[in-house]
Amino acid sequence: MNSMRQSGKANGVNPFITESLWKSMLFRALPALIGAAVITFTQEHHARFGFAVFGAVVLWSGIIVGFEAVGIKGHPIRGFVFTRSIFSAIVGGFALFMATGGHDWANVGAFIWTVSIWALVTGVVELLAAFVVRRDSTLRSEILLSGAITMLLGIIVAFVPPDLDAEYGGIEHVEGSLTADVQAIGFVGAYFAVLGVLLIIEAITLRATLRRAQAQAATTETTPTEENE
Repeated sequence: MNSMRQSGKANGVNPFITESLWKSMLFRALPALIGAAVITFTQEHHARFGFAVFGAVVLWSGIIVGFEAVGIKGHPIRGFVFTRSIFSAIVGGFALFMATGGHDWANVGAFIWTVSIWALVTGVVELLAAFVVRRDSTLRSEILLSGAITMLLGIIVAFVPPDLDAEYGGIEHVEGSLTADVQAIGFVGAYFAVLGVLLIIEAITLRATLRRAQAQAATTETTPTEENE
């Protein structure tokens, strides 16, 4: 066991938490990919729809991250993860409240502000966590990339004009218009898709790293025994 721990540290992996972490990444990828699919295959994009999908995904992710922060002993960035969990749960609950009630202020402007604030704050928290984690840690890449694309989402959505309504005809002269609702929700859907794929890749990478660490630990434990024989 001691050699396994040393091997894990040598590979930038904490052997106590890795199994739970890569599984947590997969559970976080699921709502993101579902949200991306719902947005992609739904034609009517309006503020309440955006609030509903965004709120469900963010709330689900916040709960999963919360279990990660509380349930994994020795988590290297427990404080950052717990902060992100609480904030995501609050914002997700607020978004669902906006989606289900008959509020006149549940408009595209409110949706843009909600997404932007959540993304910017969450991105900052994740980027700060990436600087706290050891440079050789396998977790660093996932946190850094996730924080970067989340902050990028906040910046892009913040610049969507709430009064955007650009008509278009297209090659086949199909009438339509690009509204702020469509553009902002489209950006959120793209973000969910990229994040989901990223989490799956990082989960697979983390699992493979753990398996290599375990194999190296087994080799280290076996070699002295063979020499003694």
